[in-house]
Amino acid sequence: MDITITENDTHTLMAVSGRIDAITSPDLDAKFNEYHENARKKAAKLPVVLDLSQAEYISSAGLRSVLKMAKTCNAEKNRLLICGIQPLVYEVFRISGFVSILTIVNTREDALAML
Repeated sequence: MDITITENDTHTLMAVSGRIDAITSPDLDAKFNEYHENARKKAAKLPVVLDLSQAEYISSAGLRSVLKMAKTCNAEKNRLLICGIQPLVYEVFRISGFVSILTIVNTREDALAML
């Protein structure tokens, strides 16, 4: 799994590629927590766009990581938008009920339009 975090004036983009599973989800947690702590220190509350267009698989451990991200953003009165979910990964989100509790859009452009 590879994680890229890019910040600009309007949002933070977190792009994840590869598999998000029990082995890699701790890395996702750590990267998000590091980003969140740095943003807190800077008093920057930028919406987070989680781009999963290159994520090929997600397990229940990965879903737990995404849910933690959403809860953290929600507690901070911030937004988490998820975009680019591949069909197989979307099916896992759908079966788990996450599509009804998270903001999921088709493309990065759609996410940015919602900001």
